[in-house]
Amino acid sequence: MSANVVLGLFGCGLLGFALVAAALRLRRFSVGVRVAAALVAGIALFVPFGDLSLAAYVRGVTGDLSISTLVLVGTACIAQLTGHRLIGQRDLRALTWLVAAAAVFLYPFALGLTPFDPYALGYGSAELVTAVVAYLGGAYESRNLWDYLIDPMVSAYALVRLLAVVGPLARGTRPSVS
Repeated sequence: MSANVVLGLFGCGLLGFALVAAALRLRRFSVGVRVAAALVAGIALFVPFGDLSLAAYVRGVTGDLSISTLVLVGTACIAQLTGHRLIGQRDLRALTWLVAAAAVFLYPFALGLTPFDPYALGYGSAELVTAVVAYLGGAYESRNLWDYLIDPMVSAYALVRLLAVVGPLARGTRPSVS
């Protein structure tokens, strides 16, 4: 199994665990229960049923997740297991603004709304390639640099999170911090 398959499956498995952990609100349980849940989720996500594992089915739907998504999902999993956040609220807000701005900038142009497509720059642009070590290592199947930095999952997350803050501000109320 190639490295990009392993990383792709690991990322989708991590996403699956993060969703399960959030749904079950694992932080309210003891550390032992959290670890047991992680083991059970790992088995459930990676043991094949039919032809593929659940993580492989998720990967088939989402494709490989970007490094941004893996960072957010990984830190969310660690927070669920340990109760400690690795990314502070300020840094998380900055990351979500960056991802949302990149999504708003890249995706409409990639859909052909203009003759310029900045998303196409991800295919072999020497300037961008030098900035991302994962791309140079061929960690994913995709040869597009933007797929290493951003994907629809993290874009949707960033947009929803930012709208949750901007919406109450527009109505003149203070948003709750979660």
